[in-house]
Amino acid sequence: SQIISLNPLPLKKHDCGRAHIQVCSEEEFLRDVMQFLLIRGHTRLVPPGGLAEFPDAVLNSKRLDLFNLYREVVSRGGFHVGNGINWKGQVFSKMRNHTLTNRMTGVGNTLKRHYETYLLEYEYAHDDVDGECCLICRSSTAGDWVNCGSCGEWAHFGCDRRPGLGAFKDYAKTDGLEYVCPNCSVSNYRKKSQKTSNGGLLVP
Repeated sequence: SQIISLNPLPLKKHDCGRAHIQVCSEEEFLRDVMQFLLIRGHTRLVPPGGLAEFPDAVLNSKRLDLFNLYREVVSRGGFHVGNGINWKGQVFSKMRNHTLTNRMTGVGNTLKRHYETYLLEYEYAHDDVDGECCLICRSSTAGDWVNCGSCGEWAHFGCDRRPGLGAFKDYAKTDGLEYVCPNCSVSNYRKKSQKTSNGGLLVP
């Protein structure tokens, strides 16, 4: 009857035997998800062919990569973070469904729907979500959270007072701007400056 502290809903923890999400195998994970869905009565989501056909969902002409979808979302604070996660740029790009020539529109909303269908209740019943604190104020208080596209760390958008950032809604859109934290902005600027200075002598 253990309750997960980071869980937005009071759902009892699933008593499964799989390893932690960062070290368990994909097969182990998918078997556990199927078992969980059956226990919870979501039999329509588990095909008759079992693991060989699970999940019965296709994205970008490939079977939905539930394993990497789940790992990327829980590593960024879980589903309740919502639009603080760049679903298209950060999550989709790590999935096997992604291609360099991807032309899908609205892929962020599609991933959210699949996550809600297969994984949301599962997430709430497991202790896989990484707890985060703001890299600027170092607190975990509620607020408009944004996830850095370079280092993956979290920040309260209101704590970042750099000029020219725009509004939170510009980053919260499914296909919105990618947030880059102050630390990575400085680091990226230095790298670009070094490349320019090192390569300046080669420019005719």
